[in-house]
Order: sequence, then C-alpha cells, then structure tokens
Amino acid sequence: MALSRWGMLGAGLVLLVAALGGAEPAPGDPPAASAQGQPAGWKAILIAGDNEEPAFDNAVDTMAQKLEGFGVPARDITVLKASSDGPDAALRANIRAAFGHLAPGPRDGCFFYMTSHGMAGRGLILRREQLVISPAALAQALDESCGLRPTVVIASGCFSGIYARSQPLATPNRVILTAARPDRPSFGCNANLPLTVFDRCILDSLVSGVVWNKVMATTRACVSGNEFDMHVNAPSEPQLAVGAAEARLLTFAR
Repeated sequence: MALSRWGMLGAGLVLLVAALGGAEPAPGDPPAASAQGQPAGWKAILIAGDNEEPAFDNAVDTMAQKLEGFGVPARDITVLKASSDGPDAALRANIRAAFGHLAPGPRDGCFFYMTSHGMAGRGLILRREQLVISPAALAQALDESCGLRPTVVIASGCFSGIYARSQPLATPNRVILTAARPDRPSFGCNANLPLTVFDRCILDSLVSGVVWNKVMATTRACVSGNEFDMHVNAPSEPQLAVGAAEARLLTFAR
C-alpha cells in the first residue's frame, strides 16, 4: 500500500531520546500482568488516514466495535477518518486535539491504531493534507499525552516497520505492531476487499486477555497464509517490538 508520489513529511519531528526495549517474550511464556501494572481502562485513538478504498474506514470501525466488546467505553474511543468532515476528519489539527483530550487516568493504558497507505522511510499518510505521521511525531504526541503508561501502537500500511524500529517511539512502556518491514509493502489494498490482509488478520487475532506476542504470532501466520495464496514474492513480514516493561502486558483484560 505504498504511495511514493507523496513527498511532504509531517510536522512535529521532535526527537525524544528513550531506551529501546524491543525484545519479544518467548511464545511459551505464561501470561502475567504488565511490569507497570495491567491497565484498568484504555483510551484509544483510531485513524483511517486514506479514503481511496473503503478498507481503511472498515478497519477502524471494526476495531472500535472490538474495543467496545472488550469493555472500552465508546466515549474513550476517538475515530478519525479521511472520509469524514469536521471534527471527525483525519486531519493534523483533529489528531492533535484527540491526543490533547485523551486524558488517561493513572491506571489507564493508551491504544493507537492507524491504517493507511505508507511511504518508505517516512510513515503513514494523511491523504486529506498530503502529510505523513512520522514515528518521531507520534512519539512526541504519546509522550505528552500518555507519558510512561502502558501503550500499544498498531501501524498498518506499506513500510510501516519504521515505527517498530524507531528509537523515539519504541520505548520500554510500548508495544508496537506493524503490517510490514520498513522496506516491504503490505497487501490487500483493493476496492473489492473489505479489509487489507494485515487489518483483517490483526482484527481476527485480537482477543482479550493474552500477551501481545501471541496476537502477533497468530497475525503473522494469517498474513503468511494469505500472501502465499496471493503468490507474493516478497512477504511483508509484520514486525513486533515489545518494550521491556510491557513483556507481559495483556490485551484488554477485564
């Protein structure tokens, strides 16, 4: 889902130096609470950055439904789309406002999910403004709004592995899942498909009360199977970075 003709980089590239804790827990390790405590609640921002195909809107709508099913109140879920207008549009000002109003409590976690086209070496695209949300800009927003609280980032799009490899973003308190390696496209961005391959796989794999590396293991198997059926020559290879403080963070456990 690349969109290489766009070259304007998003604003806010403030580098905040942080330790990189990117180790993945072993698949057989028993689940346990986060090192900083399992969140009692979650505050979420969901963004469909492009509206070329309905798949992006479908993904954030389905994710919002899943979060509500996990017990996250609708008032704690902000959904922004390139296809929407006004305060619901996926625009830089609205994203800044969403982070400003996030206001997680002391025992809350933060959840950020964005699906869009991607640009190699830059990040995911906001089509309406021809901007890119860079890992550094996202890191700054999360630092300011969520601090050291347990935070999950899911970045879905071509070349999205840059988010998992970025030191300003990949910190000990964050779990980051991406649709592809930094140098690989992801697949299934088609007007005839309701969801991209990665979005469908991550949504199907996301269940409550398991560690995130288990979610990603299931997602990777799903993506690999779909790409094999599609005769993909260069698999997307979804990426996972688990911060050292969140190795046992559970998915929306009640």
